Amino acid sequence: MNWEPYLKLDTYGSPCMAQQTYEPLVSSDGKTFCKNYNFPNDYQYIETTDRPLYTQDVCDWFFQNELDYIKKFEGKPYAPEIIDIKDKRIYLKWYSKSCNQIIYGSNFWPEGDWRQQIKEIMLDQYNEGTYKLTMYPHCHYTDSQGQMRAIDWYGCVPVDKPYIEEKYMQGIIHDTAQFRLEETGKAVDSVLNLETMFKRSLGTHVLWGERDMSYIYKELFNA
Repeated sequence: MNWEPYLKLDTYGSPCMAQQTYEPLVSSDGKTFCKNYNFPNDYQYIETTDRPLYTQDVCDWFFQNELDYIKKFEGKPYAPEIIDIKDKRIYLKWYSKSCNQIIYGSNFWPEGDWRQQIKEIMLDQYNEGTYKLTMYPHCHYTDSQGQMRAIDWYGCVPVDKPYIEEKYMQGIIHDTAQFRLEETGKAVDSVLNLETMFKRSLGTHVLWGERDMSYIYKELFNA
């Protein structure tokens, strides 16, 4: 099977890297998505060859976190349709485009539909005791029935224990998003509390189209 690297679209519709954690690949027929957690991989050095904090340990940690949360949410209607998991690669059924490529591309998608679907997903994840920080459009896609589904489960922490070692976050954070870590405050015993990052993401930073997700924040936190 031939594979092509997955690139999201920026707000101007230009292709760019989707994330700093694994190698995302799409089959040439657009029907399979592969999340390659093998280290190293070419994709993670597209923008820079100097990533000393991105290590085997970092990649392995997020791979295991992804597996844990895929398992936790596998029965949900928004869970990915897993085809296979082997050799640190996760294969899932794909439908050609992510929500990012639909919203920032040339396809029309009624705003009311995707706003409602992502809200229901985020509320359910919270009710299940999970902060999923990977709440961006490129972390979601729709199946042939129009059901929105979620990927990038590596970015999850428990609501009652939203902590992660700083070295793991520093290993995958983009230079342009470094301020997001700073907003969480200084690490305590080398551990960051990501609750603030989740709330700031939901309330301010994450955009779907031209709209932030503050409408979900208000419903979750009565604010």
